[in-house]
Amino acid sequence: MDITGIFAISGKPGLFKSIAQSKHGVIVESLIDKKRFNAYTSYKVSALEDITVFSVDEDITLSSVLTKIAEKEDFKVLDFLDKSSAEELRKYFASVITNYDAERVYDSDIKKILKWYNLLHLNNRIVKAVEEKAESKAKPAKENKEAEAAPVKEKAAPKAKAPAKAKAAKEEKEEEVAEPKKKKAPAKTAKKKAE
Repeated sequence: MDITGIFAISGKPGLFKSIAQSKHGVIVESLIDKKRFNAYTSYKVSALEDITVFSVDEDITLSSVLTKIAEKEDFKVLDFLDKSSAEELRKYFASVITNYDAERVYDSDIKKILKWYNLLHLNNRIVKAVEEKAESKAKPAKENKEAEAAPVKEKAAPKAKAPAKAKAAKEEKEEEVAEPKKKKAPAKTAKKKAE
């Protein structure tokens, strides 16, 4: 699961992907409609990798919560989200995260996390770990094959300067030292007009 570079902006629906840094903030792209805008420094921007969920023991990172939801749903989209009541969502969330703090985690927080899961899934950010490992193993294998196929070109040693050219350059330097360059006279200034 890759949630690096994904942000939630207070007052804006959905999630946003960081595109570039600007003079007065960050340029982000909406994961919903792919529109880009400048998230100014005055906006309250939260990186998903920094968000945690309150629990009885220790706070749980959002990425581990999303991973547990994905494992429970077999990495599929949640289709019951729009039809469910707040109580049903709480029961579902309790089945995923058994030790979350029910007093400090609100219904709106649960619904928001589940919506984020669906949005990340639709943008191919939630994939099985087996697929991620297979992709990472495939890339180095491709690089090794390309390295073997490409002939290795050896760089030629730098050529030594021809003795005649070296002597001529040395003589020019000696002449410059022997005869210092003459300084130019300062530019003439315009005479002041008589008043």
